[in-house]
Amino acid sequence: MAAHIETGALVITMAGRWSVGQAYALQRAFERCAAHRPPYVAVDCTRIVPDGLVPALLPALVVLGESCRRGITVLVCAPASTLTGLLRRLPTTRIRFYPRLTEALSRVRPYHLPGPSRRVHRRFTPSPGAVGTARRLVRECCERWRLDGVTDNAQLVVSELMANAVEHAGTDIDLTICHHRQHLRIAVADRHHAVPAIDHKGADDGDADPRQEIALRGRGLALVARSVANWGVLRGTDGKVIWAALAAPRATRLRLSDLALLSGSGYPA
Repeated sequence: MAAHIETGALVITMAGRWSVGQAYALQRAFERCAAHRPPYVAVDCTRIVPDGLVPALLPALVVLGESCRRGITVLVCAPASTLTGLLRRLPTTRIRFYPRLTEALSRVRPYHLPGPSRRVHRRFTPSPGAVGTARRLVRECCERWRLDGVTDNAQLVVSELMANAVEHAGTDIDLTICHHRQHLRIAVADRHHAVPAIDHKGADDGDADPRQEIALRGRGLALVARSVANWGVLRGTDGKVIWAALAAPRATRLRLSDLALLSGSGYPA
């Protein structure tokens, strides 16, 4: 699995001969993608040999449908008419078909936010003021989504991730914040390929090359690791994404603004 920084898509590349094992590998990859809440998942099947395609695709069809129901648009890249014919039978409009991966990624809207969503995206230039703006954006999201208990840690995390991107990458920076299944997820993407050293049990560093590790400023990701439930790095052809997930159940207590709304609607305050 790799990240496409410009569009926010995650890319799954399949190769070899179709088998039941391949289908379950696709299912596991989709589960990992869904945890990141991307706007798109691209499945590149152009290197697949379609032998025994029908029985092998059954588990994959199920997981494709599940991913679409979670609000993720799936981009299937496959020239094989048998494959596209099977996938077109899925009862969803969230699957799109393209002959090549490059065409699929060129046709989608970068960081598209479909409908009402607890998800915010903002693109920054690598300036010192980006860190403060990102902190304010995270605080506003926590207030809007009633995640009172996580605001301080979320601001700390986004400060460290944004500051490292500004200092070490020096490229455009994409910040995505989303709340899903009682976790607040903060993802910072840049267009630099060097990845930070990861020394954390729950981190996912992919195939990090130690020769490309970068030095982190100050307390850096060591501090982030102590403040979050999980974090890691997704590498891509056009950069990388560093993400962190914080446990963030929604607040259940009423606020003064809620009481005012109730009193104004005829209910006893």
